[in-house]
Amino acid sequence: MSGALGGEAPGAARDEAARARDAAPDQAPRLVRPAVAYHTSFLAALAEYHDEARHLELDGLILADEEEFDRFISLVNLGVDRAGELDAYLAALQGQRPPAPPPDGYVPQTTLWWVAGTEYLGRLALRHRLTPHLLQEGNHIGYEVRPSARGRGHATAMLAAALPLAAALGIDPARVDCDVDNVASRRVIEKNGGRLEREENGSLYFLVPTR
Repeated sequence: MSGALGGEAPGAARDEAARARDAAPDQAPRLVRPAVAYHTSFLAALAEYHDEARHLELDGLILADEEEFDRFISLVNLGVDRAGELDAYLAALQGQRPPAPPPDGYVPQTTLWWVAGTEYLGRLALRHRLTPHLLQEGNHIGYEVRPSARGRGHATAMLAAALPLAAALGIDPARVDCDVDNVASRRVIEKNGGRLEREENGSLYFLVPTR
């Protein structure tokens, strides 16, 4: 997810997110830890992703079972202390061997869901640090919005909400990237103050201030 600033001034996205929270604190979108409370909406979002041939490693029929879903989100939430176990779990669901770890190992990662009430709207992943490999081909923050919720400013607000969390981990600036042809994601990053660092192998790499 990756320039000169365009459109809004740096920090405008954060101001918009704050105004939304103040206006309707119970239903305004927010970042939360994955939980069973979002089970039904998550499955609906997963079906939308499957229609795009994405996230096919997640079996909706298996995750429809509440105990299995609870196991899944428990592993998602363990990404800080036991990074890599979720990948092994997903491989096992498909009857495959665990994938090989990245070239220089896994890094701690916090995964948060973007929700409004009990509606699942998207997902954000925050890496606590970057290895030499990830400094070249990765990022601190990745995010996605479910298909039916796109085009409503959620990605911009989600990234804005994540920047203070990155700052609390001592990350400044945060590295965020996107594909060269992903105009929407580029605008999200630039609205949050992103500055283009480089273009390489079809990707744009940005530095985004977190403070």
